[in-house]
Amino acid sequence: MPSTSSYTVSAAFFENLVWAAAEEGLDVARWQHRLGSPQRSDGRLPLAEFSALWQSLLAQTDDPLLGLRLGERFRLGRYGLVEFLLLNSRTVRDALSLSADYWRLVIDEDKQLRLVDGDHGLRLLIETRVMHPPAAFDMYMLYGVRWLSLVLGRSVEELGVSLGLAHALPRGATIGDYCRYFGCDIAFDQACYWIEVPKGVAEQPLAGHPVIVEAVAAQAQLQLQLLDRPQALAGRVSHLIELGAIDVQRVADQLHLGVRSLQRRLKDEGTSFGELRDGALRRRAERLLAEPRMALKEVAYLLGYEERGLFEACQRWFGASPGVLRAQLCR
Repeated sequence: MPSTSSYTVSAAFFENLVWAAAEEGLDVARWQHRLGSPQRSDGRLPLAEFSALWQSLLAQTDDPLLGLRLGERFRLGRYGLVEFLLLNSRTVRDALSLSADYWRLVIDEDKQLRLVDGDHGLRLLIETRVMHPPAAFDMYMLYGVRWLSLVLGRSVEELGVSLGLAHALPRGATIGDYCRYFGCDIAFDQACYWIEVPKGVAEQPLAGHPVIVEAVAAQAQLQLQLLDRPQALAGRVSHLIELGAIDVQRVADQLHLGVRSLQRRLKDEGTSFGELRDGALRRRAERLLAEPRMALKEVAYLLGYEERGLFEACQRWFGASPGVLRAQLCR
């Protein structure tokens, strides 16, 4: 994947999650305020904020079906160019192909979508290196099957869709729970996430408008190019750390570099992994401590510290203890 100026998420997608969480009775006032503040001119938000939003939601409930509840409330028709392209595709196969090409316009991250023809049907593989919680993937996948059911006017069960999830069945949930939400067969602990449609469904025509699709696809391609502007390695490393990859080996693996090569290239840019890690953890600590429902020991764990280590880091970064800083942030 080409270097990106920064990983981002569509503000509309972010807003949809906030709206769904509010409908579930979760406290999202902070995020509603964020959406009401001036945003980037391209209508995008840092992916790190999307990750922080999920951490906030999960800190408020231990419901193993949270992602499915949010996915059920997710509003369809909110993704601008991408969803417009899908709705105007010639066939279901074309729609899935376009989703693989342009999903980065919704969430730009280290993820690959590709189509594979199998013995029984067409499978969309979703291979990701980003460490979103399983609930987030539950929400994404439920959106996908709901969209298929909507555009084809038939239930997922009637269509013969099947689904694979890369995470395990959450503790406290049952396969029956998942089947009730998705309405189809589900396999857990898969090598990657996937949705499979029978071959007959894959070739089913949609209300395609080739001229419209061509024009909109050209605009979508321009937007992809904006996401692909070159970025210094230091910025990519900082972003991965803020998303939770706090170990140098883990970061190097995600960037497809050796540790020594990574460290050498950072030195050439006038910095080091340690400096970037410290700065990124400082910013992440500030976001996590602004969430009052998250226990300090959980904040420490997410930052890779023991509670004493978090106390010492906050004293060094902010000149205050975690408790004092939280009180200031949550006023």
